[in-house]
Amino acid sequence: MSNFNSLLFELSSEDRINILMLLRKTPLKLSHISHKLNFTVQETSRNLNRLLESELVIKNVDGTFSLTPYGEAAFGLLSGYRFLFKNRKYFANHSVLELPALFRSSLGVLDGFELVDDVMIVFHNIETMIQHAEDFVWILSDQILASTIPYLVEGLERGLEFKLLMPNDYVPSDDMRELVSNPVFEKASRTKILEARFVDAIKVFLCVSEKEVSALAFLNSHGELDYKGFKTENISGIEWVKILFTYYWNKSTSQIPKQLIQ
Repeated sequence: MSNFNSLLFELSSEDRINILMLLRKTPLKLSHISHKLNFTVQETSRNLNRLLESELVIKNVDGTFSLTPYGEAAFGLLSGYRFLFKNRKYFANHSVLELPALFRSSLGVLDGFELVDDVMIVFHNIETMIQHAEDFVWILSDQILASTIPYLVEGLERGLEFKLLMPNDYVPSDDMRELVSNPVFEKASRTKILEARFVDAIKVFLCVSEKEVSALAFLNSHGELDYKGFKTENISGIEWVKILFTYYWNKSTSQIPKQLIQ
C-alpha cells in the first residue's frame, strides 16, 4: 500500500468489510470464514491476502486470522461514515458542521441511533422520557413547549435534577418564567432544583436522561431547528450526548435574562 487511497480501496469492498466484521468478533480460519459468509474458498483467500497485504489482518500461528490493532482502528472509524450514509436523506438538509470538531470526529458513536422525523413523535418521546427518568433530565433547546411544563414540575416533585440550556433571547410563558425565576422547590423536607443557564445561540437540540436520549437534532439548511432528529437507549450514545451538553453548559452563563424576571 503506497498511499491513503489504497486503504480506501480495500475498505470499499463489501466482501472485505464482511470479513473484517466477522474477524472483529473472533479469530477464524479460512474455511470457517468461507462457510460463515457463503464465499468460495478462492474468494475468501483472495480477499484475505489483500487484507494481509494492507496490514489490516494478521495470520496467527494456529492458522486463524484476526484484525491487527491498525485494522481495529480503521474499521472502527467506518461507523461514522455508516451513520451518515444510513441517514443521508436527513443530512442532505441538516448539518453537523456547527458541532465542535471533537464531536464531529466522533460521529461513529451515533451509529446505533434511530431517526425520528415526525416532530410530534419527538415531543411525545421527550415527555415520556421525563416521566420515566429517575435521576436527571438535561435539555438544550431554543424553546420549552407549554405541554412539557407539567412534566417538568412533576419531575421536580419526584426529586429529579433538571438542567435547562436556553438562548439569551428566549421568550418564556408565564409558567416557564416562574419555574426559571424560582428554581428551588421545598416539599416533604426535600429540595428539588431546576438549574437554568443561557447561551447566545442554540446550535443543536438535545434531551437526555440517565436512561435515554429522547432527542438529538441538528440545524437544518436554513440554520434553524426543526426538531427532527435521533434517539437511543445505548449507553455510549447517552454518554456522548451528556458530554456534548456539558461542553455547552460550561460555556453558558447563569445570569437570568431580563425578560425572564420582568
